Amino acid sequence: MDSLLSVVIITWNAQRDVKPCLDSVLEATEQRPTEIIVVDNGSTDDTRAILHSYGERINLILLQKNNGIAVARNIGMNAARGEYIWILDVDTVVNKDAIDGMIDYLINHPECGLCACRLQSESGEVQDGCRRLPYPKHKIRNLLTGKTGRSVLTKGIHNKVKKRNEAQFYHKELWDRKPFEVEYVIGACQMFRKTILNEVGYLDEKIFYGPEDADFCLRIYQKGYQIVCLPFYHIIHHYNRISNKKFFTRISWLHLKGLFYFYSKHHLLTSNSYQKRNG
Repeated sequence: MDSLLSVVIITWNAQRDVKPCLDSVLEATEQRPTEIIVVDNGSTDDTRAILHSYGERINLILLQKNNGIAVARNIGMNAARGEYIWILDVDTVVNKDAIDGMIDYLINHPECGLCACRLQSESGEVQDGCRRLPYPKHKIRNLLTGKTGRSVLTKGIHNKVKKRNEAQFYHKELWDRKPFEVEYVIGACQMFRKTILNEVGYLDEKIFYGPEDADFCLRIYQKGYQIVCLPFYHIIHHYNRISNKKFFTRISWLHLKGLFYFYSKHHLLTSNSYQKRNG
């Protein structure tokens, strides 16, 4: 019999996304032993009413307030009973091929500590779901070129900075037909063996919103494992970047605070914490 898969999803005012996501997960896993753990981070819209409608088909954990991504996901992972854990954003629509493909890869590649598939929009636009670590230079270039808002550069300078900024992404590899190692994958889709938590620990709860995903991948890498993207599988991701809608918001500042904590923790202001291994 297949090993149990634990799907961990957190919600916060996600009434638009939660039903398409859960319906797709239920359909894609109907032939696989699966538990769906949903941790609601204090939603105030109709999200909880929608979640209650699923009854015993999901393991629902209700929190009284928004505790941030790391705390909520840790609660979900701590409740997980499966051999494999799949961290999944609520603004996704998934399919059986991607799930089976990622689990099979983990089974057949013990050197892989965490894997993900390609993320794309409903129209087929490929997203930057795997990246190099969010060094300050990358975040500054994102800001200057409008990756997180409106560009503040003239057209000529913008194009030069944008071209240099491409180095942080894996655009060429995402269109290839073979697995490739990355520095980190965003938390919208991360699958790993539960035993990895015994080696690296859970998500860092000092990071409220980003970059807890990069920190988790880096710690897995530092234990000697690979972080791998499987571009020949994909899921739909609607990509709700709440920190980018407005800069001067509480979420944006918490994101910035998390970044500086991450830089200090891994000494990213003075060194490169990710050194490519040979072989």
